[in-house]
Amino acid sequence: MRGFIVALSGSGGAGRLPARSPGDGKRGASSFSGSRSGAVSFKSSAAGALGPAGQGPAIFKAAYTCAGLGVVGDGIAQTITRRGTKAPYDAPRTARQCAYNFAFYGPLQHFWYAALARAFPAAAGAGLAANFAPFAWKVFLNQAVLGPVVVATFFAWSMSLTGQREQYGAKMRSDAFPTLRRGWAFWVPAASVNFAVVPLRFQVLYMSCCSIVWNYILSTAAARK
Repeated sequence: MRGFIVALSGSGGAGRLPARSPGDGKRGASSFSGSRSGAVSFKSSAAGALGPAGQGPAIFKAAYTCAGLGVVGDGIAQTITRRGTKAPYDAPRTARQCAYNFAFYGPLQHFWYAALARAFPAAAGAGLAANFAPFAWKVFLNQAVLGPVVVATFFAWSMSLTGQREQYGAKMRSDAFPTLRRGWAFWVPAASVNFAVVPLRFQVLYMSCCSIVWNYILSTAAARK
């Protein structure tokens, strides 16, 4: 993706234009100017689609990293739950988890951790004691806000794509809190490590790696009848 973005934003070719007659030169210059204007317009459109400088590649990286680790998490979940049975591997289930992580969860994490860092900045070079208040707020909000949003949206996503939309309310009542409770038992220590010692630029990657366990929890909860 980085190479693709660089290719889009690179300068035009530096080779010489073929020799032309005076009349052709005018037409060629006009055509060349038009093509360069089109290229500039295309690059401007591409830059606008990607948002502020650096945001587009970072969001894509968060999305496909989270998607790939979601596949791993669901694969582990299915391997464990299918052990000792003859149930076939559910590839559409893995695809649903992958798509959810790519389209929603990965980008959400990218913006979420950046917003937390802006709202609760830590003092550079200070120890955990000096940064305890922003650290505690980040851990709390991660579990009190992000966790419920992910559980609610993932259940809605899975049930909508499997034709069980009308059962969403019952699913939330029966499985949302147990899923959150399992998530809290894992995420509180994991998020504590994240906000205490992991640099901001690595936080999405770290939490995505941790989310293999979270994806396992979500996958088994969504598949529970």
